[in-house]
Amino acid sequence: MNLRNKLDAVFDGRAFLRPLFYSYPGGLRFELSEGSDAIAMFLTAMRKAKDICSDVFAEAETITVVLGAYTWGNAHVYRDMLKALRRAGILIPRQRCIWVQRHPEEDVLPEDETRRVFLAFDVSKSLMENLLWCALSQDLGIQPSPHCSVYLAHLPEGLLVLPYDDRGMDIVGPNHLRLAMLYDRFQSYLLDYDRAAMDETFYTSKSRVDGGAAAFEV
Repeated sequence: MNLRNKLDAVFDGRAFLRPLFYSYPGGLRFELSEGSDAIAMFLTAMRKAKDICSDVFAEAETITVVLGAYTWGNAHVYRDMLKALRRAGILIPRQRCIWVQRHPEEDVLPEDETRRVFLAFDVSKSLMENLLWCALSQDLGIQPSPHCSVYLAHLPEGLLVLPYDDRGMDIVGPNHLRLAMLYDRFQSYLLDYDRAAMDETFYTSKSRVDGGAAAFEV
C-alpha cells in the first residue's frame, strides 16, 4: 500500500481538507507565536511546536511527511519547493508518492487552477526541526521557506500534525486517547478561541489516560 492510500485509510480521506481542525472534528488546535517582533514570534513558535511534536513522535523512528502546494498553473512551483527544501537540509528520498488533486474550496482560485500537488515520503525523526522551520517560516519572510503546507504524520499511532503557519498548529486523528493526553499535557498552549470545543471533547473523559495509547495497524 503506497503512502497516499495509507494516509487515506488512517485519516478517513480527510487529512488534507482545510481548515483541518474544523474538517476533522475531535482534534486539537494550538497557539504558537506570541508578540509582534518577527524573530521572537518565530522562535516562540518553534519552541512550542518542537515541545508538542517531540511528544507526538516520542516513540517513532521516522516521520511521514506530506508537502502540499497550490500549482496556480505554474510549472515552477514544484521545482522551487524542492530547491527550498534542499536548502533546509531535507532531501527527498527515492521512495516517494506524488499526486495532484482539485482543491475542494472552489472560491479560493478559479476552478481551472484549483489544484494542489502533494508529495509524501518518510524521513528520520532527526529532521523534525528542519521540517518545522519550513512550516513556520512561510509568513515571516524567513528563509529558506518552501511555501507549502507541511503535514507530519505518525501513522502507527493515528496522529496528523499540521503547523499551518507561525500562529498555530492542528493535530487530528482517530487516536482519541493520545489526543486526550496531549490535551492534558499542553493545556497552556491550546488556542483559547477554540478551547470550548476541545474542552467539550476531552475534559469530561477522565478515564482516558488510564489504559495507554492504542496503536493503529496501517
